[in-house]
Amino acid sequence: MVDHPFLAHMLTGRVVVACVGNTWRADDGVGPLIGSFLKATGRVKVIDCGETPENYLGVIARMKPEKVVVIDAADFGGRPGEVRIVARADIACGGLATRAARLTTFTDYIEAQTGAKTFFLAIQPESLEFGKPLSEVVAGAGRDLAEAINSAIKESPWEAAAG
Repeated sequence: MVDHPFLAHMLTGRVVVACVGNTWRADDGVGPLIGSFLKATGRVKVIDCGETPENYLGVIARMKPEKVVVIDAADFGGRPGEVRIVARADIACGGLATRAARLTTFTDYIEAQTGAKTFFLAIQPESLEFGKPLSEVVAGAGRDLAEAINSAIKESPWEAAAG
């Protein structure tokens, strides 16, 4: 699992979690799965971006987040279900995610428009085969990551800002 103290740092302030993935391509759907778990708690702003995070640039920019955490399946050569915090440079240069170029453009725009810090959480897929469901190991990792995110968020600064 991800280093919990750093996860807690990543999730302080006004955070938007952008969940990316295609639910028709097996483990590529882990981002939206995590998003559904996080939305249920209401402790963090969650955007299910599907395969096109660029379509949500305006929505996220208008929220004026302090941090944006992008969650996506990405092949970084780990064990299926392994979760890593991935440096932006590794995505841009290594093409870890199938949407690498779009994700780096996405975060460049968000940072330029809002000043928000962006982070990538990648989950190693077992399969990206079209028409197949999430593998058990990746679905389990998604549930565990959602639990870790929820436990790392002490309170919702969005509610405090609205009140």
